[in-house]
Amino acid sequence: MCQPDLFSRILNLRLWRHWPYLVCAAILFLIVGQVHSSGAWYRVRSGDTISHIAQKYRVSQESIINANRIRNDRRLYIDKKIFIPNANPILKTDGLWYQVRRGDTVSEIAVSHKTTVGKLVLANNLQSADHLPAGQKILIPDQSSIHFRNPMKIPLVMTSKYGYRNHPISRMRKFHHGIDFRARKGTRTYACRDGKVVRAGWDPGYGNIVVVEHSGGYKTAYGHLSIIYVKVGQKVKKGHVLALTGNSGYSTGPHLHFEIRRYNKSVDPRRYIKLGS
Repeated sequence: MCQPDLFSRILNLRLWRHWPYLVCAAILFLIVGQVHSSGAWYRVRSGDTISHIAQKYRVSQESIINANRIRNDRRLYIDKKIFIPNANPILKTDGLWYQVRRGDTVSEIAVSHKTTVGKLVLANNLQSADHLPAGQKILIPDQSSIHFRNPMKIPLVMTSKYGYRNHPISRMRKFHHGIDFRARKGTRTYACRDGKVVRAGWDPGYGNIVVVEHSGGYKTAYGHLSIIYVKVGQKVKKGHVLALTGNSGYSTGPHLHFEIRRYNKSVDPRRYIKLGS
């Protein structure tokens, strides 16, 4: 007598009667597998808090608590592995970590570490500078790591500021993501920090443009250039000559359009460079 095949066994066990439950279980298994595939595992270290881990991976505290069924968010066991759903890569930023104490304020921490409130807010993506829960770890950025040299050696004279303005050509009110500096055609443009060139070429709006990626999630952009001296993938040091200023692209005259971006969002360059020098 031949050995019954798998289908015959299933019929004999009458599992077909329970097919709705089997289908639901399979779907649930796939969903759980997908959830745990879009994230990262983290091993708890001494001094860790849910707040610190969430900030480190740029996710919400609630997502970590729900994914790991944590009942007491104040008690984390060292070396325990927890799952971080939708975790973003940890960004390498120079500086030191400081654990907030009861009664600490952002301004007091800034003064004691010889930095500014604005730099602490930027380095830690703080939603509010007024409230810091005790136990939270924040990054005190290294002053040298977030310092930008001026993009030109001539005195920087601003002709158009960062923010909303009436566009000089279209006359429409638009957001200006950088600063325009007065410069004759052919003025040397320098890298503001060490980094890697991630863009060097033509853009219909910016004209000839160079974008340099730096540590800490920063990028600098230099637009309306006449000649570009660097290429994509090239590593440059602070002060390296990138290009010469010009009047290329959507422009009314020779000048340098300069941007600083953090995590691909523009920020006001006046926070980082010195005008008039």
